Amino acid sequence: MASSDTSPEGFEFPLEKAEYLFSAGAKPGLGGDKQRFWTVVMGFRSPAAIRAAILSVVTLETLVYQSQNEYGKIYRAYLSLNGPSGLARRVRTVWIVEFDRTVARFVTAVPDRGGGLP
Repeated sequence: MASSDTSPEGFEFPLEKAEYLFSAGAKPGLGGDKQRFWTVVMGFRSPAAIRAAILSVVTLETLVYQSQNEYGKIYRAYLSLNGPSGLARRVRTVWIVEFDRTVARFVTAVPDRGGGLP
């Protein structure tokens, strides 16, 4: 994990954030279709299953400091995620550690089209 003043001590992943990944973000075929990636490509059938899969592979060591905004420090983690469909895909997750907190709270996850892992 890249150094920063405060390192996170754990993770927080509200179910509502996983439910958002199940929503259609754009018209089919126009890019940004989160629901298609998570349900059709990866084979997840519930937001709870997505959350469990991400939490099973993310570690504090996989977090890389990215930037800071007015709310806190932003981290990313590139994960190899296995879906119920049998496919494994590289996924970029984003987390925030708010200034008054010590846990990394899940922000979003997207397919990593450009690699991301060394």
